[in-house]
Amino acid sequence: MKHLFIINPMSGSKKAAKFLPEIKKYFEGREDEYSIVYTQHATHIKELCEEYAKKGGYRIYVAGGDGSVNQAANGVAGYDTPIGILPTGSGNDFIKNLTDYTKLKDLVKRTVEGDVIKVDAIKLYDEELFGYCINILSMGVDAEAAYNSTQITRKYGITGMLAYLLGFFRVLRQKKTKFDVKITIDGQVINDGYVMLAACTNGKYYGGGFIPVPHTSFDDGIIDMCIAEARGLDFVFSVLPKYMKGKHVGVEGITFPKGKNISLESKDMLKVNIEGEIIERRSIKMKIVPRLINVIKPKDLE
Repeated sequence: MKHLFIINPMSGSKKAAKFLPEIKKYFEGREDEYSIVYTQHATHIKELCEEYAKKGGYRIYVAGGDGSVNQAANGVAGYDTPIGILPTGSGNDFIKNLTDYTKLKDLVKRTVEGDVIKVDAIKLYDEELFGYCINILSMGVDAEAAYNSTQITRKYGITGMLAYLLGFFRVLRQKKTKFDVKITIDGQVINDGYVMLAACTNGKYYGGGFIPVPHTSFDDGIIDMCIAEARGLDFVFSVLPKYMKGKHVGVEGITFPKGKNISLESKDMLKVNIEGEIIERRSIKMKIVPRLINVIKPKDLE
């Protein structure tokens, strides 16, 4: 088996290089081949993953954040090549589904020796496919907050949930708390009006640790949604602490529909948060593709 480590030196914390000594130490005296490649441009991770997935016989490890993981997943989609995660981003949300990533002890060893599991992917398209999402996609107040948080991170170096919260409060100051969105699930229109947010989930965490759908699963062949009605600021402030901890189930004004094919449509151009990366769309369609991506689950600490 060959091992490829892809280092994104520009990920949120810019500390991807901290894993280099551990990588070199692990492979000392071992027969397995390994190589380390640094990314050179914005889409390099996806290109590298696709290139080595086509070759076959590799396990690929990405040192970066959720955006890097998304690129890797898109690169290996449709291939058997597994991806492992060495978290160095500002949010590091997807890996929270796999392990307690804050316990970095022996993470390289635990990941290299980890088991491969299959996870679902959300196929994203309008007129044509433009990518896969393996964690969470959202529109509304949280996407606006995510956009603001990236600006805060770039300007002040603040990362994780604190950056997201600061971005959220900036949204409240701007009074961007309702968004006109038509939501269709498996051919049935379930909303045609204003919402505060609409999150489509495969994984459980985003925004540095927020939990929009506590019961979601990344291997059940279903997209779980969280939809919050557009209400006043009192509603926003009462829900936010619960939303942070996944304690908002049963709160009036919040629903959790689910399905296999979902479309979000708006008359306005809205920000869409795809695993920490912000795009702008008037509409987006998605469908679940079961067990498409092979992911390495780190071994538990002994």
